[in-house]
Amino acid sequence: MGVVYQVGQSVIHPYPEGEKAIVAALVEPGKRGVTRKMASLSVDEVAALIYKLDMIAMSVNHEGIAKMVAEELESIIDLVRMVKAETKADYAGMLGVGNSLNIEWLRPEQIGGSILDDKAAVGTTGPWQNGRDDWLASLTAGTDDYIIDEQTMAEEGGMIHLGAIDPVETPKIVAVQFKLSGVTAPPIICNWQGRRGFGEQSLPFVRWEKPVIVGPEVKAAIQCAPGTSGDTLMQLLTLLVTTANNTMTL
Repeated sequence: MGVVYQVGQSVIHPYPEGEKAIVAALVEPGKRGVTRKMASLSVDEVAALIYKLDMIAMSVNHEGIAKMVAEELESIIDLVRMVKAETKADYAGMLGVGNSLNIEWLRPEQIGGSILDDKAAVGTTGPWQNGRDDWLASLTAGTDDYIIDEQTMAEEGGMIHLGAIDPVETPKIVAVQFKLSGVTAPPIICNWQGRRGFGEQSLPFVRWEKPVIVGPEVKAAIQCAPGTSGDTLMQLLTLLVTTANNTMTL
């Protein structure tokens, strides 16, 4: 098993229902210790969650991404409990059906869909258009674009933004900026070239200063600033928590 599984053993215990101040993640810009309603989680639910996270963030694939997920387990568990508080459904992962909760990496075709946009009416006007099945987009230097337009999360869903990868020789995006509940956070500079210390062939990878939680029915957006023109394959390292029904479409 990988680093997520190993680190995750320390967080496998029952979580009681109640309110909690979230201190390890950004929930509302300008506020610390934002309190949210949390559902209970059983030992079996947490163990299943840790196992799933270890499978989708395997150390042998990318050690940096695996360590990132392992270090942000508290915030990921917070998100699952927030979504469960709305859905009243247990976390079951791959074993779940119907309204059981699952967690997965965000896919491009989900941007502008009914999970990220509760009305599925806003869509996205940026280069990541509705229905795309890849992260390829063309950008123009000096022209800011939206990765995700301002949309309201569905009641049965939530996201946690952890970072991003861009498997191109020269990543184009130099900064991203989050907007949550109508308030814009300071921009985050993307230091893609930091990989050079680990070898030129390493996958360009950046991690946000803090994980960004978009809870159920929260309005949010992500804007990006290209430094040079050209194609990008920047993929958000974002975990989506929602019902099995919402993750059944390939």
